[in-house]
Amino acid sequence: MGYGVGGYPLWYYLIQPVIAGFVGYLTNVLALEMTFRPIEFFGIELFRIKGQPWGFFGWQGIIPTKSEKMASICFDLMTTKLLNLKEIFDRLDPKRFSEVMEDAIMLMLDSIVEEVAMKYMPNVWSMLPKKVKDEIIVVMNIESETFLTTFMEEVKEHIDDVLDIKQMTVAACVREKRLVNKIFQECGDKEFTFIRRSG
Repeated sequence: MGYGVGGYPLWYYLIQPVIAGFVGYLTNVLALEMTFRPIEFFGIELFRIKGQPWGFFGWQGIIPTKSEKMASICFDLMTTKLLNLKEIFDRLDPKRFSEVMEDAIMLMLDSIVEEVAMKYMPNVWSMLPKKVKDEIIVVMNIESETFLTTFMEEVKEHIDDVLDIKQMTVAACVREKRLVNKIFQECGDKEFTFIRRSG
């Protein structure tokens, strides 16, 4: 039966590292796949602890599960260690902002005035001659520069009250779990390939 140890043939011993390597490879591939997939919980969600990938019957990828927590931590680190939102908004020039927005406002002004007038004084607006309506829009366009400048100054002053950028960022990451997955996969592409192949 060929050379062997303890009464077993030699191939019995030679095949064990091959099988172990193959099983190791499969478990690594499966573990990596389960890190990123499925994007949403798959299974019967009878019982599940918030923020955990596993349920009583089912699984959700670890990264998609933790997307809210990771986004929150990243945002906190960036805004406390790297960026200051108030400083960023302080760099915006209100006058320049109003100049940039002027054309866009002019295009929208017609429909904005129409919508507001029809909501709050439909009878009066309907009876006004077109010439008067046009004159109102022209006056509003002239005043829009002052309004936008003042508006931007107010936003800069109270940016934390006006915008909850953390909530917006976290909500975007929770909504776009595929994008969060993609960030991790692209950043760690070589490392994940090594883990997958190392068995």
